[in-house]
Formats: sequence, structure tokens, C-alpha cells
Amino acid sequence: MSIQDIAAFAEILAAIGVLVSLIFVGLQVRQNTQAQRVLAVQSLAAAITAINVPGMESPALGTALAKTTRDWHGASREERMIAHFFLFSLFKLLETAWYQQRANTLDQTQWAGWETLLLAYYHFPGVQKEWWPQRRNSYSPEFQAYLAATSKPTGIGTLSDLFDDKEPEPAGASNDT
Repeated sequence: MSIQDIAAFAEILAAIGVLVSLIFVGLQVRQNTQAQRVLAVQSLAAAITAINVPGMESPALGTALAKTTRDWHGASREERMIAHFFLFSLFKLLETAWYQQRANTLDQTQWAGWETLLLAYYHFPGVQKEWWPQRRNSYSPEFQAYLAATSKPTGIGTLSDLFDDKEPEPAGASNDT
């Protein structure tokens, strides 16, 4: 075996080594991407739980949200204050979820539920007419533009539908109240 044969063999081994290294790096990147997606979903779930805990601890939050989302000025000053802080936190969380979906960290099937929640709250009359116009500049221009281009989701009732003692409306009925 000549020196040229040994050099060629060494080059082949080096190329195989580089190829194996690239495959390994590719697998590591893929595994890291999957881990980041799982972490993003877990983070969103923890955050939504954290902002809902006060509602579980005090029915006043539910009452405030039901009233303010239906008619902002039909609620008391205290109810509007309670609702504002919840809505601010909720919309910041939903803005984060929206950005994660845009970055492909949150896949479309996961985003579907978050989007329904976002659009339901955004299109509630009290939010749409009173709260959002006064607070929208706290959110990114891209997020504002996205919301402005949406329409009200169908098949989603109001918070009053959930909290009040009344018969639910049949499927497909209006959810304006």
C-alpha cells in the first residue's frame, strides 16, 4: 500500500467522520427543537393556570369578567379594576402564544384552542368596545393587526352563559350577550 493509498483511505475515513458528526448534530438539533416545543406548551399551561388561580379562589373575578366582557360600563368600578388586570395578563399570555405559533414552536393543533380563547375574549363587546381600545398599545403592532383582522368565533358562549343559572342556548345560536 502506497502513501497515496493511505492518504486516500484517511480522507475517506475523515469524510465518514464528518458525515457521522453532522448526522449527530442534526439529531441533537431535532431533539432540542422538540424539547423546546414541549417546554413552550408546558410554560403556557403553567401561565394560564397561574392567572386562573385567583378566579378559583374568589368568585368575584368570575363575576367581574362576566359583567365587563358583556358591558364594560355595566360593571362596578371595582369589577372593572379586577377584570382589567386579568385581561391584561391573559392578553399578554395569548400574545406570547401567538408569537410562539408564528415561530413554529407551538403547532397549529395546539394553537387552535389558544386562538379560540383569544378571539372569544377579544370579540366580547365589553373588551372590543371599551377595554381593548384603551389598552391595545400595550401589545405589539403585529399582534394588534392580527386581532383587528379577525372575526368573532362561532359556537363560543359568553362567561355569563357559563356562570349564570339559565338554560344554555342551542348550538349555533348567537353569542352576543
